[in-house]
Amino acid sequence: MTAAKRMLTFGKCRVFVCILQLNYLLRGRLVRDHLKYFISTILCLCLGLAPAHGSIRSEYEVKAAFLYNFTRFVSWPQVVDSSAPLVVCVVGDDPFGELLDPLHGRKSQGRELQIRYPENAYSLTGCDVLYIGQSESRNLATIFNLAQQHGMLTVSDLQGFARKGGMFGYVKQGNVIRFEINLKAATEAGLTINSRLLELAVRVLR
Repeated sequence: MTAAKRMLTFGKCRVFVCILQLNYLLRGRLVRDHLKYFISTILCLCLGLAPAHGSIRSEYEVKAAFLYNFTRFVSWPQVVDSSAPLVVCVVGDDPFGELLDPLHGRKSQGRELQIRYPENAYSLTGCDVLYIGQSESRNLATIFNLAQQHGMLTVSDLQGFARKGGMFGYVKQGNVIRFEINLKAATEAGLTINSRLLELAVRVLR
């Protein structure tokens, strides 16, 4: 096995480990303040598993793990077929590369995850979760309008994303990846966010 393949396999395994750790914390019955402390510790450990030159990669491994857990603790309106795929789309620049591969085919709320890559902001039909890359920053108004109409969960690490109307915005505090939630935007799109996610958010905009 080449060094590149070993790094690829290692990265995918780390995403899976972070998913398991986050699942344990979200499903547990820990006191809220302790929950926030432990989640920060786990994310530091996940980031710390990589060598310094892999810090960007490890950051997106944690974000990929978060993305999966967002699908588990958000409820979509009017799901006619509970066995239909839950579609996660990445529009614009894709910072994850192969790191989303472990999510494809996994089950979330009884639905199989599918990963798709729409060409642009005007081809988002069928997306349940939408990660918005940096190159789509000028199209946020259009995307937010579509998300509200079709009940899409929007996620990004664009600066000030939640404050601009996005639903889940990644933020970095020191060496820890956290997220902000715009509860108002999610509610207007008909989405329901589990209280456990609200407790973990560094900021909730209502």
